[in-house]
Amino acid sequence: MSSDGRAIERVIALRAGGTACTRIAINPDESLEGSQDALADRFDRAFLCTTSRPRIGARQREVRVVDLFSGCGAMSLGIWEASRAIGARMVPVMALDFNDKALRVYEDNFPNVWAISKPVESILDGALGAPASPAERDLVARLGHVDVLIGGPPCQGHSNLNNHTRREDPKNKLYDRMARFAELVEPTHVIIENVSAVLHDKGRVVDRTIAHLKKLKYSIDSKVVEAVAIGVPQRRRRHFVVASREIQPDIDATIDAFTRGERSVFWAIGDLACVSRDDLFDQTGTPSSVNRGRIKYLFDNKLYELPDEERPDCHRLEEHSYKSVYGRLRPNKPAQTITSGFLSMGQGRYVHPTKRRTITPHEAARLQFIPDFFDFGSVSKRTALAEMIGNAVPSKLAYVLGVELLR
Repeated sequence: MSSDGRAIERVIALRAGGTACTRIAINPDESLEGSQDALADRFDRAFLCTTSRPRIGARQREVRVVDLFSGCGAMSLGIWEASRAIGARMVPVMALDFNDKALRVYEDNFPNVWAISKPVESILDGALGAPASPAERDLVARLGHVDVLIGGPPCQGHSNLNNHTRREDPKNKLYDRMARFAELVEPTHVIIENVSAVLHDKGRVVDRTIAHLKKLKYSIDSKVVEAVAIGVPQRRRRHFVVASREIQPDIDATIDAFTRGERSVFWAIGDLACVSRDDLFDQTGTPSSVNRGRIKYLFDNKLYELPDEERPDCHRLEEHSYKSVYGRLRPNKPAQTITSGFLSMGQGRYVHPTKRRTITPHEAARLQFIPDFFDFGSVSKRTALAEMIGNAVPSKLAYVLGVELLR
């Protein structure tokens, strides 16, 4: 990376030879250090704070993308930026999600996509290895060539926070729909994301999916990735399966190439502490009177952990391991994993470092590496915003994997 004082230029070496260069504007009044890590830090910070989508320009190469279990589109955003970085233009071919509100946000950010608000099994209804069903034949006929298939199948059944159906949730079986799509459509690359606990699924969904992708002649790598290692300002562990018909994926090498020093909560949201609360995106949750008292206790006593005696009876009177719940974010450390409960201090360490409130959807989006230009304007309720943002995959994860596959 290099800078002329007005913008930072990112240079990506292409596998076929040559380079691709992209720029992002910066504040010329801010000083710049000369190291590559410092410039990368500034580039990413500028990306997060940009209110207008960065220009793509005239690109000859298209990257055709299908996003299953798309949510609001954070993974697609990562592939969009990866495509921009290599001098290409992402074409969102299809997005599928059963959450109508999240799919509307996807459409707002990726116009002209074929958006399907149906369960995935309604259009991918055949068993692995079986002939295509009528619905599947219709799907294949409509899609044409696909460069990248991405998706994060519903993960609640795998989550360690789910004590009811952990490892045995029927939704876990949706994971292999990614392999079924690859079998039918033959995308060049596949990226599958899930919580790390998916490896312990009793149905061995990861092993079955990988085995089938190998039968389809994909080269595979799979790993648990620490998002904080590549500059995401939160501690979030996610399992990825990366498959390709063109290269041998190497997730460790890719992560090593993008490894950055830990980025703090204030690196991401320090400028948002005092913004106007007129917009829903910048409104905080409404705490109960009891929780207002707990927030006051944290600040009055200069604490980041709420003592058990100030907690509900289930924590005060019983042994528990929920140390971060009711806690305050540390300004100079990465955040804990952002979940859909970030509007409530009872759901995790979500109290703002310096303000007597929980974090806003805007701040949570920044911590999820979702930039300011991403449009959530169609969402009318804070709880819906929290669900979309908390369930998102940090776009930086899809970006680094996408750059390596596509460059």
